[in-house]
Amino acid sequence: MSIAKEPRFKMISFFGGSFDPIHYGHLKNATQLKTELGLSKLFLMPCAKPVHKKQLNFNVNQRMDMLRLAVEEFNTLSIDTREVNHNRDSYTIDSLKHIQSDYQNDSICLIMGVDSFNTLSSWKAYQVFYQYCHLVVIARADTFTHQEKYGFKLTSTVGDLAKQKTGFVFFANNQILDISSSAIHDILLNILQRRINTTLSNKIRDQQNLSKLLPKSIIDYIDTL
Repeated sequence: MSIAKEPRFKMISFFGGSFDPIHYGHLKNATQLKTELGLSKLFLMPCAKPVHKKQLNFNVNQRMDMLRLAVEEFNTLSIDTREVNHNRDSYTIDSLKHIQSDYQNDSICLIMGVDSFNTLSSWKAYQVFYQYCHLVVIARADTFTHQEKYGFKLTSTVGDLAKQKTGFVFFANNQILDISSSAIHDILLNILQRRINTTLSNKIRDQQNLSKLLPKSIIDYIDTL
C-alpha cells in the first residue's frame, strides 16, 4: 500500500510597497528571503497610489524606472505591475484576489515589515487576508511580538507555507539592513533643495550618503531628474 504524500505547493511571494525609492533594505531582505525560504518567485509589487502614504518623493513612472534598474542588479527578483497598471488607490485585498486567481495551484506569501503587520487592522478587509495568502513578516532583532493575529496561524516552520496555500504567519528574523524610509527622504530633500546652488563637495557628500542606501544605478537616475 502506498503512503499518500503531503501536498507541497510552489511558494509565490509578493512584496508590496511604494518603493519611493526602492532601496537596499527592500532588495537585500527580499533576496535573502527568496533564498532562505525557498520561494519559487518573489515579486516586488509597487502601488500606484498608496492609501497610507499621501506624499511621495517620486511619481509612479519614476518609481517604476528605478525598480527596473534595481532588478537588473538583483536579478533573482521580479516586478508585478498589477497595481500600477490600474493607477488608482491601491488596496492589498483587491490585489490578493487577483493573485489568487492567477496562481490557483500555488501557495501565496505576502511579505511585509513588522510595522505594517502591527497596523494591519487599519487595512481594508484585513479580516479575510488569511483566506488569500500566508504572511511573511520581516521582523527586526528587537521584535518580540511573534503571535497569531488577524486569523492567521503562527508557524516557525517554513515547510508549513508549502503544505497549504494560505493561512499561516511566519516571522523571518532577517539580521540585515533595516533602512528608514524617512532617512532617505531627508537626504533626498536636502539634495533637491541644494541642487541649484550645490557645491562639488556637497554633491560628493550626498552621493556618499546615498551609496549606503541605494544602488549606484538608482543614484545616477535620481541625479538626472
